[in-house]
Amino acid sequence: MKNELLDRGIKLASGEISKDKINLVAGAVTQPFAEMVWVTTGGDMETINRLTDILVTMNTPADRGKLFKIIIFAR
Repeated sequence: MKNELLDRGIKLASGEISKDKINLVAGAVTQPFAEMVWVTTGGDMETINRLTDILVTMNTPADRGKLFKIIIFAR
């Protein structure tokens, strides 16, 4: 795995994570997810805020895998 991260430019030779690569991945995932939420809720900010609270609450080591699946597969 370590070499794969280096080969793909995600991890730099110094051991640091490439912020450019992470930003590309985050943008590719976040925008479609946000658009789906906006369309599904009809732009209702109360619903969007409730969903945001749920997702933020799930950002724990125990639930991070579930959170990732929600964001990736809901797009």
